[in-house]
Formats: sequence, C-alpha cells, structure tokens
Amino acid sequence: MGGFTMRKLVVSSLILMLVTLGWSDSGRGEQPPAPRGELRIVDKNPRNWISITLTVIEELMTLDQEGKLVPRLATRWQWLDDRTLEVTLRQGVKFHNGEVFDAAIVKLNYDETFRFRQPHRNGQYMNFTPGSRLEILDPYTIRFIFPEPDGAALVKISNMHMANRQFHRELGWGEKSW
Repeated sequence: MGGFTMRKLVVSSLILMLVTLGWSDSGRGEQPPAPRGELRIVDKNPRNWISITLTVIEELMTLDQEGKLVPRLATRWQWLDDRTLEVTLRQGVKFHNGEVFDAAIVKLNYDETFRFRQPHRNGQYMNFTPGSRLEILDPYTIRFIFPEPDGAALVKISNMHMANRQFHRELGWGEKSW
C-alpha cells in the first residue's frame, strides 16, 4: 500500500472512531456534569412501565443469560426447608433519593406485590400463593414462608421489583396509579 493510501486509511479510521465515540470537550480531562435531581415520571402511560422498571428499579436476584439465578440486591439465599427461604440483603445500597435499602423496603414491596395480585405478563402463576408471608429477621435478613412447597418461588421473587417509599407514596403499582 502506498504512503498516501495508508495515511488516508488511518485518518478515516480516526474520524470514524471520533464520530462513533463522540467528539466533545469532556474528552480532554473534564468531567461531564453529574446528573441532578430526581426521576419524575411525566407520562404515566402503562406502556412506559416496562422501560421504567428495567432501567431504574432492581430486584433481589435475576436470571443471567444461562438461566442461572444471580445476586442483585440480595447477596445470598438459602432454603431452610421446603417452605422457608432465608435471604440476606446487600448492605450499603441507597435509592436515588438517599433512602437506604433494607428489609423494611423489601417487606413494603412484597406487601404491595401481594396486595395487587398483579396480572404478570407471564401469567397469574407468578403471584405468590395466598398464605405466603415475609418476616423481617434483622435490617438485612428476611425470611419468605410459603404455605406449601413452591418450585417457582425464586423466579417469583426475582420478578418482584424493589422501589422506595417515595415511589409507593407518589405513584405505586397497579392501575390505580396509571
């Protein structure tokens, strides 16, 4: 390859890289401004809830690409018997408004999820069985107690979104909020 063609290739590659990655003053050692304020939902259309929950609300655990449960807001879980699941929560987590994530928040979200018996897109079988309950053992340990063995319990828990008190006070889950 000639020298001119090689230079053209290098310059074209650099331009493509700058366009792709963005060309701005912040690339010269300046920090971009930090986000400020709180998330405010302006359009409460139900179609927006999937985007909201997938980007700003966490779960205790989630399924990875191979279908294996992996920790999120829970650090570990253990079946004590075929109806009792103990979960250890991640410490040091705060919501966007500074509220601390703890067992009381999980209980609030569990109670709200149970109360609404939500029509999950996966089906009603994703709701917790009547008679199920959640007990707080300490600020970072909870226990789910089921009235009968539930092979889908971990998947149900992994679909339970953790929102803070402000969310429940101002918006909440279910059609009443739309």
